[in-house]
Amino acid sequence: MSRFQRLLRRLALIETEPDVFRGGAGEGGIGSASRLFGGLVAAQATMAAQNTMAGFQLHSLHAYFLRPGRAMNDIEYRVTRTKEGRNFQGREVNAWQNDERIFQLQASFQKPEPGVEHQDAMTTVADPLSLPNRDQLRGRADWRDMPIDVRMATPITADAPLPPEQHIWLKANGAVPPDPALHIALVVYASDRSLLDTAWRPHADQGGLAGASLDHAMWFHRVPCFDDWLLYSMRSPAAAGGRGLAIGAIYDREGRRLVTVAQEGVLRSR
Repeated sequence: MSRFQRLLRRLALIETEPDVFRGGAGEGGIGSASRLFGGLVAAQATMAAQNTMAGFQLHSLHAYFLRPGRAMNDIEYRVTRTKEGRNFQGREVNAWQNDERIFQLQASFQKPEPGVEHQDAMTTVADPLSLPNRDQLRGRADWRDMPIDVRMATPITADAPLPPEQHIWLKANGAVPPDPALHIALVVYASDRSLLDTAWRPHADQGGLAGASLDHAMWFHRVPCFDDWLLYSMRSPAAAGGRGLAIGAIYDREGRRLVTVAQEGVLRSR
């Protein structure tokens, strides 16, 4: 079983009682230093919220990483129905491990409706298939089996200062079932990468980044399709007080802006 197939299995949560779901990590959900990858927790919490909805689409989420999670322990996601309106509905999801709340998510859903449209233009970068894989550049021997294929359209962060801006292509490393909720959750999973790295780029000469996400927000302008390449453009407008802020925009290959992302995290040198 590939890492991507394991990730899909991790997103198929088990409902243990009404509005309570169980998920886990293991291989595919472990980040650096064997820690639980925050993107997996956010994606599972997003799935838990979406599992309690019908006829509404996720349009925004706001999350806080409260405590480090244990990668090999199950996680319980408790959903609270905070709003039941005709056009908008809300959900709160709290993730628990061993009687400790490790993560909190607020999600808002909208009944689909037409409206005015405008957006910033997508930055023009090289075709993803002509670009190097990020995990390969970082020396990972198993880079071909990573659940998300990440291609670098800007130089990878090394040990020299660079502008606080990055552009990367993202694509699921396998076939995604035709479930919009799953595509959304996979984009949530993939969005929790390179943001803090973007904020660290001007300070890379101070050593490697020992960062941790504090909060994460996403606004879905359109439902993403993760079967094709998505461009993730990121910039960091500010860093101070041991924290850095990064803003991201996710576009499809036709240049339509699908998602806006914001994240603040701890920035420390190793």
